[in-house]
Amino acid sequence: MGRSRAGARRQPDKVARLTAQVAELTARLEALEASPRASENGNGTGRDKAPQSRRDLLKLAGAAAAGAAGSIVLGAIPAAATQGSALLMGTANDATGTTDIFPTGAPAPLMQATGQNVSPTTTVAATASTTSPTLQSIPLIGAIGPGGTLPLIGNNPAVPDYPGYAPIQGVGGSTIPPGENLAHSEGINGWGAGSIGIGVTGESDKGYGVVGGSGGIDIAALGLGRVLQNSLPDEMLSSPPAGPPKYNNPNDFEQVRDSNGVLWLSGVGGAWRRDNSLRVDIPTGLAAFTPARLIDTRSSTGTAGSGLGANAPLQPGVTYIFGPFTNSNGLPPDAVGIVGNLTAVGFTGAGFITIFPAGVAVPPTSSVNFAPPFASTGWANACTVGFGTGANAGKISIRLSNNGITSHVILDVTAYLQ
Repeated sequence: MGRSRAGARRQPDKVARLTAQVAELTARLEALEASPRASENGNGTGRDKAPQSRRDLLKLAGAAAAGAAGSIVLGAIPAAATQGSALLMGTANDATGTTDIFPTGAPAPLMQATGQNVSPTTTVAATASTTSPTLQSIPLIGAIGPGGTLPLIGNNPAVPDYPGYAPIQGVGGSTIPPGENLAHSEGINGWGAGSIGIGVTGESDKGYGVVGGSGGIDIAALGLGRVLQNSLPDEMLSSPPAGPPKYNNPNDFEQVRDSNGVLWLSGVGGAWRRDNSLRVDIPTGLAAFTPARLIDTRSSTGTAGSGLGANAPLQPGVTYIFGPFTNSNGLPPDAVGIVGNLTAVGFTGAGFITIFPAGVAVPPTSSVNFAPPFASTGWANACTVGFGTGANAGKISIRLSNNGITSHVILDVTAYLQ
């Protein structure tokens, strides 16, 4: 009974307190309904309209009735987050359906943030330039760094434009890195803390992960200047873990590496060349191996596909293509040339033989000059020649002087270039 009487005595106090809270909330409701209220956006320059719709008034009335049950901020009165209605920050919006937000009127980003020393609001002009280029890029989200300005396009008049066509765009602001007097303009800056942090990353299924375009340096590694590049998977290498890459149609210049850490560079026509600078064990790019005889026309050695008949000599003024010799006779698949001896033997008169990369024009030079009476023993000379590229990769050309003679030829290799 004592507890019941104490509870009964506390009930009038609680009712009085709740009544006072409802009265206070009702007064605030009447004030909001009666006149416009000052903006709450923090800059003191705007005016927010008082609630007009029946839905808004019902929300306020409900807040007044339930005010004693919890803390309610009456300043946030969002419209429904449905198609065509405003979407307010700081408000829980219904996520059961997609809310489509889009700009109306003059071109402008859906959201833009400006840094210090930027005149708000910096956007593109309502009308495009009257001269080329007239097309303007409007991002969905734009961020203008401190001191940043939009580039101008066209003239008469020149108008500001957002760079690029990406949905999210950053306009560089002026920054001065520590220890430098030169101000840099950074559009997007990424910072990954720690020894395994990643500042900026880009991924693509079949396109480009990260692309940089500039009138200056497209992509630069500052700081310690380190660049990491993973190796190609085995299925993309011709002789795993070594290269060259075996996929077709690389770009005119493309850089990849095999599992041995060797860089491969592509050129026009899809040919691959090894970057010798990575071979610290062979700094000159010259590798010795057990000598091998690649060509001997007397026995049709290495002449398959050249057009020569069985055991037939070279004919005057005819260019023969031999090979490919890479990945055979001890030559690795990444060899780009050979060093050895070129021998003319069984020749019918004085003349010369020229050896050169397959697929190129005949050079006005000779590799070995010969004359009787050494036809039976042969006339040799040292030679260095590169392989052809593209469809002629691993192949060489040999041509006999066009003076009515014939001659057999022998090519012995003692080293290769890589």
